[in-house]
Amino acid sequence: FTMHNKRPPFDDVNFRKAISYAFDYDGFINNILKGAVVRNPSPIPNNLWGSPTRMKGYSYDLEKAKAHLAKVKGPLREITIGALVGFGQTEQAAVLLQHGLKKIGVKSRVVVEPWPVVKGKMLKEETAFDMLPLWKSAFYIDPHNWVTELYGAKYIGTRNYSYYGRSDVDSLLDAAEKLAKQGDRQAKYEKAARLVVDDAAGIFVYNQKWSAPYRTSVQGIRFTPPYGGFDLRWIYLK
Repeated sequence: FTMHNKRPPFDDVNFRKAISYAFDYDGFINNILKGAVVRNPSPIPNNLWGSPTRMKGYSYDLEKAKAHLAKVKGPLREITIGALVGFGQTEQAAVLLQHGLKKIGVKSRVVVEPWPVVKGKMLKEETAFDMLPLWKSAFYIDPHNWVTELYGAKYIGTRNYSYYGRSDVDSLLDAAEKLAKQGDRQAKYEKAARLVVDDAAGIFVYNQKWSAPYRTSVQGIRFTPPYGGFDLRWIYLK
């Protein structure tokens, strides 16, 4: 889920943490998605270099949610959760979150609209939803595709739908872009991702598992994150 980090009460880290503890991750993964995905607690896919190791992230814990909510300064209001027409999983996620929010005393409403309408709203700070469940596609296989585009301040108004900007995170992300060695870049992406999670800048739920049926005569299959999981260049019939 995106969270509108610039808009009250989401500009309070305790409110964002309360929300993060109010989502039933295991229930969504195991009951709604039937275990077809794996828990991914950070903005970087956990099977990609740059993903923080041994990170647990947030869990469904209503007592912790209430404890953080009690620390929120300023008045609370009803929040709006967006969802996408034709993508039932976004509605299911939104309603599940709404259920958790109700238990901690946060009012919310779910608004379901087509993607072109939603995208138009999310590109403007004043019209963006408070929260929106989204997927981040594997356009290219580098941590920059995820943590930098989603949480780098220079991407606000394009791919950073959370309106999140933090100077120390930006410094790490900018430095990683200028380094050539993967090991050097990895350390900076890991640290940046940890800061984003500690800041509860968004809700990170899962990474998709990949599977596909083939005839036994199909050979040369290589898993490739873009292009639907496989690359036809190496596939042949035996």
